[in-house]
Amino acid sequence: MKDPLFFHRREYASKLINSLKDGITHAFTLFAPRRMGKTQFLLQDVLPLAEQNGFNVFYFSFMDSTNPATDFQTALYQFAQNIQTGNKTKTFLSSISKIEIMSVGLERESDKPEIPRLSDLLNLIAADNQPSLLLLDEIQELARLPDTDGLIRSFRTGLDVNQNKIKTIFTGSSTNGLRAMFNDNKAPFFHFAHALDFPLLGKDFTDFLADIYQNRTGNNIDKTALYALFERLYHTPMYMRAIIQDMILNPSASLAAAAAGRIEELRASHNEMSLWQQMKPLERAIIRDIATNPYTSPYSSENRRKYAAMLGVATISTSSTQGAIRRMERHDWISRDAGGRLIINSPLFKTWIMENIE
Repeated sequence: MKDPLFFHRREYASKLINSLKDGITHAFTLFAPRRMGKTQFLLQDVLPLAEQNGFNVFYFSFMDSTNPATDFQTALYQFAQNIQTGNKTKTFLSSISKIEIMSVGLERESDKPEIPRLSDLLNLIAADNQPSLLLLDEIQELARLPDTDGLIRSFRTGLDVNQNKIKTIFTGSSTNGLRAMFNDNKAPFFHFAHALDFPLLGKDFTDFLADIYQNRTGNNIDKTALYALFERLYHTPMYMRAIIQDMILNPSASLAAAAAGRIEELRASHNEMSLWQQMKPLERAIIRDIATNPYTSPYSSENRRKYAAMLGVATISTSSTQGAIRRMERHDWISRDAGGRLIINSPLFKTWIMENIE
């Protein structure tokens, strides 16, 4: 069923598909924090456009699976079978269970077919006349699993060999996890994909929502105020959609009231105060700096003197700063964008810091 509040980014999807189709690159990695619309972009913009351009399309979310490594291999096996047998349904969405995928009902484990290595599966997929596009959502979750080095290396080998026939779009919400796969010179996917920051939506998105609100309710909405709210929420489309949805269902609600109610609900579920209390004093000083100045360098002598003054100590060493940043990265409180800048992973947490911490 069509989602009336979904804002298409067909032009951006077209740029990605054309670059893959024309051989400019064979793989992209799109980074953005969660709730920024990456999954819906893949499913509602990239997937149909890829089909129109003659690709077989495979989608898998590593975040939604209870056993990502096994389920991924199983889903890819079914995709390869569909292609090999000439199945007309050459788009595969891995939203069904492993048992359903294998079509074995409640058969015993020993009755299930043995799944080939990933590299062999990719060879089968590449043998089809049509090229294939793999849409791999939240790929960093695979790198976080224990004992997956062999699996990841086999996957890289298969993709390397078949670059002309198999294209890939990876997405991730944690650059800490993505670095473990793509940026470390010892990682299996080192420099495999062209890294991009998933672009933020702008005023055209909030104007789109305002027009839908007016069409559904007959009420006008201040488009400038709506965009200002979007900026306050750090361009997170999920939160804006929820607010407009609330206003459509309750047309008497003002923008301010709907926003306040939804933000309060979100904060109750995320508990920013609890996150803040888990942080050490130096970590709080650094993350506050990141929140207020996205171009800050916590390692600079000026900032380290500032942190020392805030904490009431003589000096803050570079190694102490590095240790604090590493700990925050391990907890996924912060990460880095494609340009290497430190960012706060949760837009809500960033807003809370800006509005509540002196």
